[in-house]
Amino acid sequence: LFMQALAEDRPSFVLHGLEVAGKLRAITGSSRLGKRLICEFGAIAEDDLGHASPGDFLFFDNIQEACETGFEVYDFSVGDEPYKRLWCDIETRHFEVLVPLTMKGRMLALTLRQGARLKAFVKNSPTIWKLTKVLRRKAAGQAAPAEEDS
Repeated sequence: LFMQALAEDRPSFVLHGLEVAGKLRAITGSSRLGKRLICEFGAIAEDDLGHASPGDFLFFDNIQEACETGFEVYDFSVGDEPYKRLWCDIETRHFEVLVPLTMKGRMLALTLRQGARLKAFVKNSPTIWKLTKVLRRKAAGQAAPAEEDS
């Protein structure tokens, strides 16, 4: 998507990066939709400069550029994380609507709703959500984040 967007007059997808001392420290991938710049993903290098919050600096730079180029909204996309609440004063609530038409569809809808309820329960419980993120990182073979990153 990002490579194809390079051929567009006004790319619908853009990448931003923050380089410090010759090393890429943070990246964001965003999509453009009307007057909204949507941050689809972001990543930071977990290294000796992680304590300096390169991701926060890149978000600041992205938001500043979005304002300068006429975007009305900088959207952090789906998901609730503390860093998003530091930057945003607008919250968009999302809802799923399932309309099963067959018995098989009803069973699938029931399963999907139960999964969504479990996910909401986990994400709305700070303790369980923090534990889930730690377990996810361990399963992926990553070290736990520093206390200020969590």
